[in-house]
Amino acid sequence: MLDARTIAGRRAVVALAIALVTATAAFGALLGATLPARTGLEEITVRSIVVPVSPVTLAVYGAVAVGALLVMLGLVVVGLSRFDDAT
Repeated sequence: MLDARTIAGRRAVVALAIALVTATAAFGALLGATLPARTGLEEITVRSIVVPVSPVTLAVYGAVAVGALLVMLGLVVVGLSRFDDAT
């Protein structure tokens, strides 16, 4: 017999965030693997920092960018919910 488990609240949000970061890293790795062969692009500049184009660097860049965005949004939601509960 199957055990019916429900995922709710913070667990669901954390699971979705992990899935989004993982998907972004996978897409970055795919982009890093195909972009140099198709366009000849070997390095990119991000805020005056030169980054070589490879599957690892683009996967890390995508995961860090999306992870930072999700953490900031999460902190805003937590802050607003505490402000709302105080009144």
